[in-house]
Amino acid sequence: MKVRIIIPTYNEAENITPLIAELFQAAPVDARILVVDDGSPDGTAGIIRALAAKEPRLSLLTRPGKLGMGSAYRAAFRRVLDEGADEAIVTMDADFSHNPEYVPQLIREAENHDLVIGSRYIAGGGIENWELWRRALSWGGNLYVRMITGLPIRDCTAGFSCMRTDFLRRVPFERVKPSGYAWWFTLRMMLYRRGARIREIPVTFTERRLGQSKINTHIIYEGLVEPWRIRFSKS
Repeated sequence: MKVRIIIPTYNEAENITPLIAELFQAAPVDARILVVDDGSPDGTAGIIRALAAKEPRLSLLTRPGKLGMGSAYRAAFRRVLDEGADEAIVTMDADFSHNPEYVPQLIREAENHDLVIGSRYIAGGGIENWELWRRALSWGGNLYVRMITGLPIRDCTAGFSCMRTDFLRRVPFERVKPSGYAWWFTLRMMLYRRGARIREIPVTFTERRLGQSKINTHIIYEGLVEPWRIRFSKS
């Protein structure tokens, strides 16, 4: 299965080089990586360009400013689908909260499923090095989404996943507007409503090694409002 690994970045200069090295060690030999950088002032894009000059499996999509995670994935999905060479897309964070060692399993499971999610909230999954308030916010947020939308996924907001491109083509993902974690459950509801075969596998989420978290009040606001929009939407 031909796979593209998509990694949005903003100020990830400290993490991106070791992450890419570990991914190329863990992932199938023909897997490719697309980094989407939102004009990081710390020079993340320059690091990727230098690495890509020596590694043809690595490519970079740059954008003029901090446009948000959801927007980054919309742009990356469109590029991958337009190129038409990949059978699956892996999505993950750039900060090592998503361990590259899980990538091969995500890809294997996508042989028989349209969406595979690396889940913190099923048996065997977990979170390391999070404060209690963040654990409560994440767990409660997922419960909130499930109760309002009926989405049968334990970890609705997980960003670590693998999707088959043939099924993604059926989904109007460019209409998914949230910029933060609400992007994930909005997209997944679209997939679910179209009959996607969904599987969750247990992963351990680890707090970022370096740099700062991107969570803010706007992301939390989206998480509160978007489930209600989904509930009364037919898309």
